[in-house]
Amino acid sequence: MSPDRIAALDDQPIDKDIVEYERQFREILEYCSAGLILVDEDGSLLFHNARTRELLGYTKEELHLFDTRKFWRDLDQRARIIEALRASPEPVLNQEAIWLTKHNKSVHVLISYPQAAYHGGQISFIGGKRVAWIYDITALREREAQSAEHERQFREILDYCPAGLNVVDEDGRVLFHNARVRELLGYTEQEMDGFDTRKFWYDLEQRKPILDGLREGRGRAVNHEVLWKTKQGEPVHVLLSYPQVAYRDGHISFVGGKRVAWIYDITALKKAEDARQRSEQRLVEAIESISEGFAYYDAEDRLVLCNSCYREMLYSGADTDMAPGTSFESIIRGAAERGDIEDAVGHVEKWIAGRLHHHRNPGPPQVQRRSSGRWVMISERRTLDGGTVAVYSDISELKRREENLSEKSAAMEALSGKLAKYLAPQVYDSIFAGRQEVKIASERKKLTICFSDIAGFTETTDRMESEDLTQLLNHYLTEMSKIASEHGATIDKYVGDAIVIFFGDPESRGVKDDALACVKMAIAMQRRMTELAGVWRDAGIQTPLRCRIGIHTDYCTVGNFGSTDRMDYTMIGGAVNLASRLEHEAPPGEVVISYETYAHVQDEIQCEEHGAIQVRGIAYPVTSYRVIDLKSNLAAGDIAMRTHLPHLRLDLEPHLMSPDERKQALGALREAVNRLSN
Repeated sequence: MSPDRIAALDDQPIDKDIVEYERQFREILEYCSAGLILVDEDGSLLFHNARTRELLGYTKEELHLFDTRKFWRDLDQRARIIEALRASPEPVLNQEAIWLTKHNKSVHVLISYPQAAYHGGQISFIGGKRVAWIYDITALREREAQSAEHERQFREILDYCPAGLNVVDEDGRVLFHNARVRELLGYTEQEMDGFDTRKFWYDLEQRKPILDGLREGRGRAVNHEVLWKTKQGEPVHVLLSYPQVAYRDGHISFVGGKRVAWIYDITALKKAEDARQRSEQRLVEAIESISEGFAYYDAEDRLVLCNSCYREMLYSGADTDMAPGTSFESIIRGAAERGDIEDAVGHVEKWIAGRLHHHRNPGPPQVQRRSSGRWVMISERRTLDGGTVAVYSDISELKRREENLSEKSAAMEALSGKLAKYLAPQVYDSIFAGRQEVKIASERKKLTICFSDIAGFTETTDRMESEDLTQLLNHYLTEMSKIASEHGATIDKYVGDAIVIFFGDPESRGVKDDALACVKMAIAMQRRMTELAGVWRDAGIQTPLRCRIGIHTDYCTVGNFGSTDRMDYTMIGGAVNLASRLEHEAPPGEVVISYETYAHVQDEIQCEEHGAIQVRGIAYPVTSYRVIDLKSNLAAGDIAMRTHLPHLRLDLEPHLMSPDERKQALGALREAVNRLSN
């Protein structure tokens, strides 16, 4: 402002009311929710309010006489707006623009220009300087962009939806269509725009009542199966689903009266349905031709299908309602109450309850006796849909033969059961299974032979009555035989208190496994004898029985020996004699095995040398071993320690020692260590 202008103003009297009004007016403008700026013809900022500074990030001092061209991202747009302001007779010009903040961040603004001016230091609506109201519309534009993107994505989703989609106007012309419709009917996108949908229909008479129903607004969705045709005129079966929505202003909307249709191609389904009906007819014909009764009940136990054989077999000559839909319970109840079911006579309700249970929970086939003398076998099975399929077979002739045969079988079973008591289970099974012929024959096999008897049995017999002795001996033999059978042994014979057992025939698991099974059996026998000792002691036997066992592995001759009238399945050979001798050499309660057996079991069985024995017929001494236990059952401290040197002999069995013996042994070993150290 020129000095002359300032001097002229100073000479004028100041109206205090005007000054106060201007202050209040400026304060109102300062805190207005919209931005406000006042610029001169050069674009310099003469006035700005707090909202402007907040929006653009400047301080009040920074914006004083600020060049507003720095706000604009597009100065060409600014030039066009200023030109329009100068030329336009309109009092207001609204323009959307992108301004830049102090930190060069873009902000969308709506600028409203009233034709007012800044005059004489006062805000006035007279003059040519520009006033602009500024509104931040950044969030609005972001939401619009987001909405546009959502619509684009939504249209893209609809376009590639697996179901076809059409939106048509009231005249039936296509306003929107997706890729699936075009693919289904063979049209291009351009051909479908504004297409008359009446050309799709094979039968326009079918179209009319559908549209009438839509106009009347019956329901929120209407589904119809119709026949359309492709561009090439080929028929296609479709399912049309009409939700009550509309298309408005280029956007899909749920307001209005225009039609939306989802289109599903059901051609393959219709063909499959036709094929199913043909297959069902062929199935009915096939079921009718079979010689057995057939019936199918649905998940609610209502008859769906049955053949004439089913009716004739179960209800011949009876006036029975067998129409589809008849409940299973009513059918069987009628039969039971008429007396057709022999098993139901006298207790109809109980029989019906049991029959319903088996029908709803099918198991093995059931046999039903009819009052006519006919026997029927019923085989039922559940279907995937919860129904029941039943096949009824007439087994009357088979039942009569079975009754005759059962009488003979009962006699044979009684005889074979008695015979089994005289044979080893393996021998009995192999003979009756046909794997072994009953004739005099033998072969060489490598067996593991076990002899077992009771130590001091003669002295025991002298102190007991024969009845008590018999009971004791039978108890002992039963317990030992049970263990032998559990380990797969073949029991050769009982000789008084002795048991002769072998592994390897008529069934073998291999020489090594046979030997291992035999030794494990012997360990189990000795363990069981320890348990029985307490039982026998409580029964009054002062000195419990203790058995000794000898085991040897070698080749023997095994098979049937004897005459054509009487045979014995056994084994012979030097190996048998050696096993018997090992048993005699075994201490009471111990198991002694030969080296041949030891070689097969040493990986799993803890043994120690028992010494060499001389056997008649063998020129050299036979090395023997005493069985301790399974290695898996022994802790590290339970294994015996043997050391034999010219001037040292150590036999240590810690698992057999009492606590006092362990303490004494520990003192002796410490004394020995001290002497050896000196």
